[in-house]
Amino acid sequence: MPVEVAPLPFKPPQLKGLSDRLLVSHYENNYGGAVRRLNAIDQRMALLRWTTAPGFEINGLARERLIAANSMLLHEAYFEGLGGSGGPAGSIAAVLERDFGSVDQWLAEFAAMGKALGGGSGWVLLTWSDRLGRLTNQWSADHCHVLAESVPVLALDMYEHAYHIDFGANAAAYVEAFLGNLNWGRIEDRYRRATGRKTAGISVREDQIGPTALRALLDRSEPVLIFDVYADEDRPRRYDAIPGARVGTPDEVATWIKDLPTDRPIIVTCTYGFEKSANVVTALRGRGCDARQLAGGMAAWHAMAGPTEPLTNRPGP
Repeated sequence: MPVEVAPLPFKPPQLKGLSDRLLVSHYENNYGGAVRRLNAIDQRMALLRWTTAPGFEINGLARERLIAANSMLLHEAYFEGLGGSGGPAGSIAAVLERDFGSVDQWLAEFAAMGKALGGGSGWVLLTWSDRLGRLTNQWSADHCHVLAESVPVLALDMYEHAYHIDFGANAAAYVEAFLGNLNWGRIEDRYRRATGRKTAGISVREDQIGPTALRALLDRSEPVLIFDVYADEDRPRRYDAIPGARVGTPDEVATWIKDLPTDRPIIVTCTYGFEKSANVVTALRGRGCDARQLAGGMAAWHAMAGPTEPLTNRPGP
């Protein structure tokens, strides 16, 4: 079964010091590319004749699968850690003080490790280790250098694709911008999962559908209606739509609802999969329609290389 992309947990334009162009490119091309690559490798490995395949083919596929899987997982930790502001507080701050002496000491160490990787490549990971019994900052030269049996709680991507669009070669400025946008609630949630206090996993709600599942419906030519809603502020970030989608502003929803059938699924998407499409789904379900939100919106659709067509029916004048 194909691995699904995780939706962005924040709206890229709301981050400070990191452009939405940088973040969306990173999510759609680098993270999405890792997920697509992993699925393609899994398909190839499913067809492999293990008893007769040459060793170089087995080694090559196994190596590339490990790289793709780790790239996917570390990018998910990276994006999950973003979307907030301010420093850690409460229980996660207490954990950092316990394991590093103070929050400031943790910050100085983590930032210095990131800046030291500037001009090269790799990751800086805040990880939980059961064996060590503590959080630790871990240097990583690439996707496959991870502390054995550890769980990443926070990941800083130091590959140039993560910052070059905005910062050029100024990796230190990128590290500071990254640290200024951390969501400590989600970081603490990852810590609780790592220490066994909460179950992990990417879930899709009953009123949502993932891009892979929607792609399967379209490939089977299922009678699906797709609505794409976005507002004027989204225009600079929108250039395409899912083929056959009806595009309009949230204000047009009331007009749409009057004529919608209730005998076929309705999928609603927006730019990133937040309140615009969620509100439309709520309204449609309230009228008895089988409506679901595309989890992650068009960003997730792009990340999974879903088919698109040029967007010509833009909202507004």
